[in-house]
Amino acid sequence: MGKISDAPFGMLFFAITVNEKKLFKTIETILERKYGNILFESEIINFSDKTNYYQKEMGNSLWKKYYSYEKIISLEKIYKYKHESNEIEDEFKSNGKRNINLDPGYITLFNFSLLTTKGYSHRIYLENGIYSEITLLFKNKKYEFLPWTYSDYKSKNVLQLLENSRLFLKRYLLEDNK
Repeated sequence: MGKISDAPFGMLFFAITVNEKKLFKTIETILERKYGNILFESEIINFSDKTNYYQKEMGNSLWKKYYSYEKIISLEKIYKYKHESNEIEDEFKSNGKRNINLDPGYITLFNFSLLTTKGYSHRIYLENGIYSEITLLFKNKKYEFLPWTYSDYKSKNVLQLLENSRLFLKRYLLEDNK
C-alpha cells in the first residue's frame, strides 16, 4: 500500500487572450498583485487565425500571451485559480460579453495541466465545478503532446516557456529538500 502524502507543488500558469492589446498590461498588473511576480512570459501572438471559438463573443481581433509565476504553489486547492480567473473575466465584460479570457493552469515536474469548467472524457473533476486537463506530459526529458493538446501549446515559444518554468521548479524543489 502506498503512503499518502501532501499535495505536490507546481508553478502557476496563465494564458491570456484579449480583444485589445492594451488590456495585457492591466491584466498583468492584476495577476501580479494576486499571485506575485511573473517569471517567464511569451511574446504576444495574433490568435485570430488560430481559432474562431472566441470570435462570436470577443470579436475578430484576438491576441494571446502566456505566463508562468515565480511563486511555487501547492496543488491542494488548485481549482480556486479558475474561480478567481472567472471573476476577473466578469469584471472586464462589456454588454455581457467578455473582452478577456483567462486560462489558468499549472506546471509540475511531470506534466502541464489547464483548469476548466467543462467536463470531458480526458478531464478529471477536482472540486467546486472545476476540472483539470493534462495538456502535456513531461516524459523522456521533453514535453509530449496528447490527442487533445491545443495547437498553440505545441508551439516552440510556449514549449520553451514551459521547459524554462519546469527547470526553475526543479531547482526550487531540489534546494528545498536539502
